[in-house]
Amino acid sequence: MSMHSQLIESRTAVDLEGYGVLDMVSTTRLGDPSVLYRLHGPHVRGCLLLTPASAEDDPAAPRARSSSVIFDPAPRLPLGQTAVRPITVNSIPLFGPWLLNTDDPSSVRPHRPGRTGRPEPMPVRTRERARAVIAAVLEHWRQRGDREDLDRAARHRAALLFLTRYRAQLQHRRLILERARIAVAETAQRIAVLQDALNGTDQPSSPTLEYHP
Repeated sequence: MSMHSQLIESRTAVDLEGYGVLDMVSTTRLGDPSVLYRLHGPHVRGCLLLTPASAEDDPAAPRARSSSVIFDPAPRLPLGQTAVRPITVNSIPLFGPWLLNTDDPSSVRPHRPGRTGRPEPMPVRTRERARAVIAAVLEHWRQRGDREDLDRAARHRAALLFLTRYRAQLQHRRLILERARIAVAETAQRIAVLQDALNGTDQPSSPTLEYHP
């Protein structure tokens, strides 16, 4: 394991049995919930990113999926200066991101991105090799000693994300409420004018209501 510029890097090799040996380098940044995996093996090249699913869950209405991770086979943002290349198996990219249950690797069904951007089936041999690779990565994830730190960082990221979202939502709804208040007052004023007209009284002066966003 090595550390530099707050990046923590570890290396391991996993025997995929009939698919050869997979070299795996995982990189994390202190305070970041994601783990970048750089993979190299027979017909396997590139990077993928795992992030606790709680990083995108609303902390005000959390969902019970603590064992789930967001699997991104084409990370767009590198961790620090780490070079990132989307993962390929037999030179075929994987579709993603998608949600994985780390407690049930047998449920993994790898797909390739289609021309329309939707997932499409992979050739059988490529799919089975990809499943073996993903299962090895998930096993490494399950055995990580920093899972609590990653989960804590994921919840922190989600709190910041949804706090910003709810503040913007609150401001927008306050504007709607203020507009509604003015509209109600204007309507009530016109009703009063019409009632006075029907009663034969002088029309009262109409104060101007101003909207102050």
